[in-house]
Amino acid sequence: MILVSNGCSHTAGAELEYACQGECYDRAWPKHLADSLGYDHINLAMSGASTNRIVRTTYEFIYDYIKQGKSLKDVFIVILWSGIYRTEVYVDESRSYNYDNNWTPMVVGNDARNKEQFSPSLYYYYKSWTATMTGYQASCEFYIAVTNLQNLLYRYGIKYLFMDAANSGLRTEDIRLDPYRIQINKKYYEGLDEYHNCYTTLCNSNAQKISKYSIDSGFNSHYDEDAQSWFAQHVNKILHKRNVL
Repeated sequence: MILVSNGCSHTAGAELEYACQGECYDRAWPKHLADSLGYDHINLAMSGASTNRIVRTTYEFIYDYIKQGKSLKDVFIVILWSGIYRTEVYVDESRSYNYDNNWTPMVVGNDARNKEQFSPSLYYYYKSWTATMTGYQASCEFYIAVTNLQNLLYRYGIKYLFMDAANSGLRTEDIRLDPYRIQINKKYYEGLDEYHNCYTTLCNSNAQKISKYSIDSGFNSHYDEDAQSWFAQHVNKILHKRNVL
């Protein structure tokens, strides 16, 4: 069996070894979880990843896996969904934005860095997106993306578990979102619309520590390897409680 994980910096293992580190797959919680299950492991997560990237790269993984003639019956997928105020854009330009396959992340709050790194046209697109994106639209797009990936995994009979990385800002009380939210199978989504069940809140409420490197960088948001190990044990218990393996 192989555990495939996807998500943002909290799944990639950011800042476990040094400040501003993007990923450290060998020490992040998915590796600890895979070891406890006796599974092999592939981590698709990247820092700054959006819901869009999670869906896109999981599609690509499944396509490549099938193309290689491998059986999807041996795959188990765990995803920590990132915040809703993120997206990505394909940049067909010669300059590099240090991301994957010409896709670059758009994250609310990265204005200074984006102004320095992006071309003028890309930066103005980012500013427009930031200014016009509403909580309702972001929540709507999130639920649809989750359902999209859920249905793909169901089609191929792939076992999975969804959780949230952080308090995403979802408009959980907005009844206009009911047509989208109702499509999600809660058996395979631990903590859907429950902010206290997201990764960062769980680590904080269980006295897990922020990585010293994250403190050094000023982010103060990425947990250390002991927390990664603790969360892996937490997820393992959920898998058995929900009987999804």
